[in-house]
Amino acid sequence: MIPVSIITGFLGSGKTTLLNHLVRQPGMGDTVVIVNEFGEVGIDHLLIEQAFEDTVLLENGCICCSIRGDLVDTLTNLQRKVGQGALPAFGRVVVETTGLADPAPILQTLMSDERLREDYALDRIVTTVDAINAAGQLDTFAEAVKQVAVSDLLLITKLDLAGQPISALRRRLREINVTAPVEAIEYGRADPLVLFSTSMDPRKFEAQLNITHDHHHVDSDINSFAIVIDEPLPWDAVKRCLETVASLRGGDLLRVKGVLNIVGCAGPVVVHGVQHVFHTPVELREWPDKVRSSRIVFITRGLERFALENVLSTFIKEAA
Repeated sequence: MIPVSIITGFLGSGKTTLLNHLVRQPGMGDTVVIVNEFGEVGIDHLLIEQAFEDTVLLENGCICCSIRGDLVDTLTNLQRKVGQGALPAFGRVVVETTGLADPAPILQTLMSDERLREDYALDRIVTTVDAINAAGQLDTFAEAVKQVAVSDLLLITKLDLAGQPISALRRRLREINVTAPVEAIEYGRADPLVLFSTSMDPRKFEAQLNITHDHHHVDSDINSFAIVIDEPLPWDAVKRCLETVASLRGGDLLRVKGVLNIVGCAGPVVVHGVQHVFHTPVELREWPDKVRSSRIVFITRGLERFALENVLSTFIKEAA
């Protein structure tokens, strides 16, 4: 499966500056970068050849293409061109969203479209956050809050221009999304190996789930909390719980990430969902440490911990 990472962030938050830096890095050699328009990414001096109208090959081997039609068509066309020998094989995809985009539909497409699920798997969601303007954007635009809420990694950009401490912004971001690490960068300089290392590494994934307190962001009604269960869980109970919540309140289920101790499974089972859609569960080869507790992190809008605990408890009792 080819991992697909998403770079999102509000208008002017530095996504293109980040991409301009990334496409020049040696670590991007086997990567496809999908942008909205070529002109926004300064790749002219890196261009080797114009392979197709919507695809170019860069000096470091990175393939850069623009979205023609929808994302599904773009990704399937890339695989077709590789099969035809028109493009080199690639090992990762990075997609840049538009600044006003709600990232949820893109995530749902990657997780549910039958044409993509055989070849691609959703990996990390990286969100750029403007150190200067983010506070006002988070107060005004629901899209900005959602981009932060669904993220796996938050990058505070324009640190070189801020001229003021960013501690208050860090706290604000942690209130919205307590699981995502927060990093600060200057001039878009970020290491692709750090940005796009797989989220399926059990140690890194487990570290993201280490929530000890509930977090509630009053302005946007967004909650972040973890449900921890020590005893092994029957898979049928977990499956029915997640399907029920997704069916009844999927619009408010912004992100679900979990590492589960499932009866009959030797390794941890990773669950990953966005609103109404859940990725196919993956059983990892080993636990990151001796702890075998199940831990599910929920980032929700208006859904409280006790309600989800009650639903899960009900299905566990029915499965017993």
